[in-house]
Amino acid sequence: MTGLYDEARLALHAVWTRRWLALAVAWGVCVLGWLVVSQMPSRYESHARVFVQLGSILPDSVGQPASQPAVDVDTIRQTLTSAVNLEKVVRGSDLAGTVSSDRDVADRVASLAQNIKIVSQQDNLFEITTTASSPGLARSITRTLIDIFVADNLAGDRSQTSSSLGFLDKQLDGLQKQLQDAETKRADFQNRYLGSLPGTGSVSDRIGAARNQLAQVEGDLAAAQSSLAVVQGQMGGTPQSIPGAGVGGGAGPARARLNAIQGQLADARARGYTENHPDVIALKSQLAAAQAAARSEPLVGGGGGGSVNPLYLSLQSMSAEKQSAVAALRMRRA
Repeated sequence: MTGLYDEARLALHAVWTRRWLALAVAWGVCVLGWLVVSQMPSRYESHARVFVQLGSILPDSVGQPASQPAVDVDTIRQTLTSAVNLEKVVRGSDLAGTVSSDRDVADRVASLAQNIKIVSQQDNLFEITTTASSPGLARSITRTLIDIFVADNLAGDRSQTSSSLGFLDKQLDGLQKQLQDAETKRADFQNRYLGSLPGTGSVSDRIGAARNQLAQVEGDLAAAQSSLAVVQGQMGGTPQSIPGAGVGGGAGPARARLNAIQGQLADARARGYTENHPDVIALKSQLAAAQAAARSEPLVGGGGGGSVNPLYLSLQSMSAEKQSAVAALRMRRA
């Protein structure tokens, strides 16, 4: 323990005896450090955050292609640090007093390209950092850069708006031409087919009346088809002849159908239908076919096997009448 104490005393005594030399070395290092620091240029930074609306109210501008956010960010960064913009910054900031030739401007532009950093913090938020030799100069460069960007952005918006308005004008012109063509076709249709539609009034009124008549014909046709099915079902369960003494002869189904069609034709003429009426034309066509069938049909009855069932003949006549009605309604519907 005594030995360590003695060594510490000896070391302190040696330092104390050389205290002036240590002080001189310390002062020399300090002076050298101060000289080095004094030779270093002053660097000041100016920070600014800029919010840029990359999108618009509409998803995409009318008549313009859709853009990607990443592409927009790169475009903004390249636009802010482009040589053209940096030259505007040099001529519009406090740097304008330090240049006298185009060569000086080019040197300042190259220096600004190294001293301006743009970092995207969020999707629409950018931070601009400018480094300069004085705080006023850094602030002036940053403010000028933002002013130039805002002015260019407004000019781009005006150009894009003009392009969108031009696109909309072209679309409106095309739609107006289509509307005029449609109006011309409608007027031509009215002039050509107005007299062919039944009823009175405008085209829409006549079309509505024709639709109502078609609906009524559809209903009558459905009712006639249902009635025909009922009659045919009754005929299926009714015997054609009654056992007993025969008669000299009777009307078969073809002649019964012929009588029914002749009655319908007479009834239609009694109602005032002309020969060109669709119902009359259909009945005439059915009458010709029924006459041919009646001429080739033999008389029913004659022998001693039995007599014709009058109920069956009545149902057969009703069936022929219903078939004629269905055919006439189908003709009217067509």
